[in-house]
Amino acid sequence: MTRLIADVRNRCSVSSIARAAGVKLKPTWEGWSARCPFHEDGTPSFTIFANDRRFQCFGCGCEARGDVIDFVRRLHNVGLREAIAILNGEAAGGRVSQPKPNGKPKADTQAAALRIIEGSKPIESTPAEAYLRYRAITMPLPSCLRFAMLVPPRNSGVLEANGPAPMPALIAIISGKDGKPVGIQRIYLTSDGRKAASRDGKVKFSLGLVAGGAVRLSALCGDDVVISGSVEDGLSLIQMGAPAVWAAPGESMLHRMWLPDEARSVVIGGDADAEGRRAADRAAAAFTVAGRGVWIIYPTAPCKDFNEELQESAE
Repeated sequence: MTRLIADVRNRCSVSSIARAAGVKLKPTWEGWSARCPFHEDGTPSFTIFANDRRFQCFGCGCEARGDVIDFVRRLHNVGLREAIAILNGEAAGGRVSQPKPNGKPKADTQAAALRIIEGSKPIESTPAEAYLRYRAITMPLPSCLRFAMLVPPRNSGVLEANGPAPMPALIAIISGKDGKPVGIQRIYLTSDGRKAASRDGKVKFSLGLVAGGAVRLSALCGDDVVISGSVEDGLSLIQMGAPAVWAAPGESMLHRMWLPDEARSVVIGGDADAEGRRAADRAAAAFTVAGRGVWIIYPTAPCKDFNEELQESAE
């Protein structure tokens, strides 16, 4: 199966499959852009990048991202094997037709996220707390992090690996411009606080109106704020001494994060790999245009992210 997946990814570009599905693409400096095929999109928020091998919708949030297989899975609401079969049909001269819309309106996803928050419980003494403690995070945890038992998302690698029964999940509350919850990020876990098994390796899923939002891990202190692309890295930066940290629901959302006017100085805690550096540079450009002072910091080599650096320092 691994070899088959790699073969499909190498043979099928995202743009060719998107065009076959009726997506009208326009060239950009980094690849292609279009109105998103996964939600009602007034302005182009769907991008294809990384030499035509990756896509991301900045309107849908972190759930609408990935490679060509992820694109077909989401487009047709199918699992991994079905997506590969569709792509093999495309490669053999078949056609990826445009599916009937079946996604929920954004307002519905926000309502679903708020219901999950309402039904969640404090993180203390739960698998979600254990997950963070395993990662060398020893600080008191903020109230924006909670715990819930949730069924895996439809057509996800978590569902394929574990079945439909409710599973432990860390719930990170994403706040909007007014500080009120607009969505969540879910991290699916085992009962003892490890990352859940997943057929495609993905255990993090956003829900709600997450674009521009942030997990406010600590209150602003003066005019400085540190931002990161994950809850784990954000907590690690606080533990390393950062005074105020907000986390985006994924690195690709850093440049969209709304910051208050008083946050005149922004430190971006980026991942040290190529994708992380691109995301940090993009965020830096956005905040510089907005008139803020911007600095980018990376973890000490050879660490990829700040949580990895924290764990190494704790050994």
